[in-house]
Amino acid sequence: MRGYQVLRVLRAPLRSAAAAVPRVLAVQKQAVASFATIYDAKTPYEVCHSLDINRHRSDAEIRIAQVPVIEVDSDTAVCDGGGGALGHPLEYIALNIVSDEPQTCKYCGLRFKMKHHHH
Repeated sequence: MRGYQVLRVLRAPLRSAAAAVPRVLAVQKQAVASFATIYDAKTPYEVCHSLDINRHRSDAEIRIAQVPVIEVDSDTAVCDGGGGALGHPLEYIALNIVSDEPQTCKYCGLRFKMKHHHH
């Protein structure tokens, strides 16, 4: 019953002429938009495919650079990316082929280096 009364109040005509003026002005302001102002705005495609909106911002490179280089006893390192479901396929990385610089896993970015053996 209460919902019906609210509906009746909303459907009731306005009793004051002054109260109707703002409604008319608002409608007129919307209708005054020119042809140029309508088409100056970006199209929905431009909004969705804008470089600023859909850019993936990741700090993965900074975080992986903070991980220390892993030293390995042999000349081959095996990386599984943490193992289990969160890891990646096994990658065998040959160390000390070209230089003594750390070699990087192509899947996760971990760096491996061969330990120096002192004889």
